[in-house]
Amino acid sequence: MSHSHSKIIKSRINIGKLPYFVRDKDNNILEELNGDFKFRVLQYHTDNIFDNFPLLYCPARLMECLEFNLFLIDRKTGAFSLKQNRYTENDKYVWSKGHLNARKGSELDIETILQIAKDLRKFLDWMIEHNISYEEIMAIPQSFDPHSIMEAETLLPVWRFQQHLTNLVKEKFMSYQLGNRILQNIKTYYLWSFRRGEIHALPFSLKFKAISVRRLDDTESLFSMPGSIKAHPGAVKAHISNLTIPKNAIQKDSKPDKGLLAYTAEELKLLMKTDIYAHRTYGLFIKCALLAGLRANEVVQINRDEVIDPSSNRVSFSLSLLRKFSKKTNLRISPTLMNLLWNYAQDKVYLERQRKHEQQFGINNSDHPLPLFINKNGQRMKVSSVTNSIQKIRAELKERGMQRLERTFHDLRATFATYWTIALIKKGYSPNEIKAKLMLLLSHESFETTQRYIDFALEGRIGHHGAMEEWVVDIYQEVLDKVNNIGDHNDT
Repeated sequence: MSHSHSKIIKSRINIGKLPYFVRDKDNNILEELNGDFKFRVLQYHTDNIFDNFPLLYCPARLMECLEFNLFLIDRKTGAFSLKQNRYTENDKYVWSKGHLNARKGSELDIETILQIAKDLRKFLDWMIEHNISYEEIMAIPQSFDPHSIMEAETLLPVWRFQQHLTNLVKEKFMSYQLGNRILQNIKTYYLWSFRRGEIHALPFSLKFKAISVRRLDDTESLFSMPGSIKAHPGAVKAHISNLTIPKNAIQKDSKPDKGLLAYTAEELKLLMKTDIYAHRTYGLFIKCALLAGLRANEVVQINRDEVIDPSSNRVSFSLSLLRKFSKKTNLRISPTLMNLLWNYAQDKVYLERQRKHEQQFGINNSDHPLPLFINKNGQRMKVSSVTNSIQKIRAELKERGMQRLERTFHDLRATFATYWTIALIKKGYSPNEIKAKLMLLLSHESFETTQRYIDFALEGRIGHHGAMEEWVVDIYQEVLDKVNNIGDHNDT
C-alpha cells in the first residue's frame, strides 16, 4: 500500500458497565455541544476508562471503522477471546460448562490492541485503495477443508488481500511472520463478526484440531465456531485455517542463515546512497547499529539525558541500556556517534516533539523519562519504527530501479561486530582479547556466539572493508579520521 487512507486516533474512552443517558430534573435527556453537533450525555454505573485507546477513523468508511473499533473494544475487555476463559479450581463443581465459558477471556494490553488496530488498518486501506465495499466482505464460500482453496474463494476481498500480502513476502517487503500475523488478526475479526451474527459463514475454512495433550480439567472453549468439536474434551485445541501465507512465499535466498549476515562494502555503499540513510531519524537508527552494534529495542531505549555535548572534556561516552536477558549495561560508544545523537536533539523537530512529550507526561517524570527518539504524537518510538528503516530503503531502491538490498536491520549489528573484529585483527589483537571485548560490547551469553564473528572475519568472506575499519576502531578512540566522510549524504 503506497499511502494510508485511514488513520488511528488515540482517545480516552469509557467502556464501563450499564450505560445510561443523563437526565435533568424534568427528566429531559441532557445534551452537550461538540463542534457543530449535539451529543446526548452518556454515563455508566461502573466506569472502565482507558487512555490512549487506538480507534480507526476514515470519514468515507465509517461503517467499517465502527465495526473494527467495536471489535477492538471486545478484544481489550476480553469479551471476545480465542483462549480458554478463566475459572477457579472449584468452579467445575459449582457452575455448568456453559456458565464458565460465558465468562470473559483475558484482557489484552493497549500495546497489543494498537498492533491489532494497525493490522486492521492495513486491510481497510487496501479495501479503500481497490474500491472494495464493505458488503463484499460478507461473501460466503462453502468449503471447510483446511487444506484446500476453492476457485470462488480467490475472488473474495480477504483472499485478494492474502495474495497481496503474499506478494509482499515474496518480494521481501514484508516478513513471513508479519504477513501471517496480519492475517491472523483479520481472521479473528471475522470470527468475532460470525459469533455476533453479522455474517452467516466465514470466507475461509476453519477447524478445531485436537492436540494430544491431557488436561486436568474437562472444560471446553465454546465460542460458537463453525464445525463440531468431537475430540476428547481434555485435549488442547487449535484453530486450523487455509487463510495463511504459503510457505513457498519465502524465497530460498531469503531464509535466515544461521551464520552471520554482515553487509559487504558494496552493500554499505548502496545503503549510504539512499535518501533514507540521509533521513534525520531513519539514518540515525542505522548509524546506531553500525557504530555501536545496538539492537532495535536498544535504539529506542536511549533517553535524552544520556546524550551530552561531545565538545565537552569527557574522555569517553556511554549509554545506559537494558540489553538482552535483562542485563543493565553502560555501553561505551564513540565520540562520532555521540555527536550524531547530540545534533539530533538540537533541531526544531525534536524540540517540538519534546514539548509534546512533556505536555503528556510532565517534566522529569521518572516513570516516563524523556526519550531521544520521539514520534510526532510525543511518545517514545516503537521498535518497529527502527526495523522498518531497512524496509524503507528497499522500497526506495526498488522505486529508483537500483540493486536490491538483501540484508536486514539486525545484520547491521553483525556488520559492526565483523568489521570491528577485522580491524582489531589487523592491529594485532589476539582472538581471546577480541572475544572478550565482543562479549562485552554485544552482550553475548556464550563464547560460541562471539566466536562466529571471529571465524567469519578470519575467513575474509565480506570483501574489502575499506573505511569501515575506522568506524569500528573508533569505539576505542584509536582512529577518528574518515568516519564523518563515509557516504554521500548528511543528516537533514
